[in-house]
Amino acid sequence: MDGIRLNNPQLKKPEEVRNCPKCGARLLSEVCQFCGTYIGEVATGDLTPEYPLVECKNGKLGFWNIGFPFMFGGIFLAVSIPLFIISLFIDDFGGETKGMGKFMTIITIPFMLIGIVAIIVGIRAYLRHLSVKKSGVVRTGVVYGYMDDTVAYNGVNAQKIKILLDTSEGKKFILLPLGTTTKPYEVNSEVQVMLMGDSAMILDKEIKW
Repeated sequence: MDGIRLNNPQLKKPEEVRNCPKCGARLLSEVCQFCGTYIGEVATGDLTPEYPLVECKNGKLGFWNIGFPFMFGGIFLAVSIPLFIISLFIDDFGGETKGMGKFMTIITIPFMLIGIVAIIVGIRAYLRHLSVKKSGVVRTGVVYGYMDDTVAYNGVNAQKIKILLDTSEGKKFILLPLGTTTKPYEVNSEVQVMLMGDSAMILDKEIKW
């Protein structure tokens, strides 16, 4: 419902905005497939696309997909590993510390696992970036719209961008999570997309490949 509100501020029912206001054609996407008019009232998430829709993973590096996991995992490991090592020997000191080793081990292991998982997430994002950069094919696409992602940053939904691409298999839409709450690319504008399987990244204009 939040995504519908963002793209459809008057809360019109989907069937009320299914026809192009300019040529009257039935709408299959945010941009009329016959006259090219952008239909701002229709929500991306409500549409049945006229071309196949592929959900992609983002191959671009950013704070939330690589910086944050490494920082988060590093903090957890930096705290939990020393405590885990101490827990293995603390009972040997005797006195009041006797019996604390097992308790500390039980407490620190979950924190270590969280840290390891976070690091793995960051490594996977980095390897995906390398794979797309090495083997990806550059395609020209047109931005058709945005929709809310299931991921939220500071309580605000991140955005997915919907792009129409010309591929070797014909035209197809990709739905690409941006890892940001902003909408940095204008609807109906052209973007260069590096595509490899179900991974993709939008190329900044200043980047040369």
